[in-house]
Amino acid sequence: MKYTKLGNSNLNVSRICMGCMGFGDSSRGQHSWTIDEEHSREIIKKGLDLGVNFYDTAIGYQSGTSEQYVGRALRDFAKREDVVVATKFLPRTVEEIESGVSGQQHIENMIDTSLGNLGMDYVDLYIYHMWDYNTPIYDIMDGLSRIVKAGKVRYIGISNCFAWQLAKCIG
Repeated sequence: MKYTKLGNSNLNVSRICMGCMGFGDSSRGQHSWTIDEEHSREIIKKGLDLGVNFYDTAIGYQSGTSEQYVGRALRDFAKREDVVVATKFLPRTVEEIESGVSGQQHIENMIDTSLGNLGMDYVDLYIYHMWDYNTPIYDIMDGLSRIVKAGKVRYIGISNCFAWQLAKCIG
């Protein structure tokens, strides 16, 4: 397996990242085609045996069951320091907005839930999964900064956005 640094980070990742959207309880999410825990574990184990050390999941994948499957398999088959785990968070819900949950608190709640699902103390890469049009970008970036400072996340990222949105994040 070949490895590389992820961007400018200190994360040394396999050039193949195992995307884990297909893992999870098929009755608990938007995809009926996901595979159960037993088969997910077989795939994760095979990936580890082949040198894959980079695993990408999300709280939104099958209501967090993908994170649960990935976390249990990695605990059973690998040392935490030998794998790089990425997960993603979703925008605030209408209910959160109506009840006054801030962007910062939402991110704190999301990472705490993901860490619980994964059974981990931190994630290596936490990704802003999709743009939250109802939350000021300052609140998102401040929330992310807070969880990095708290040691819950090593690095942050963004996916599924336009270039102008990325520019707002770094500008």
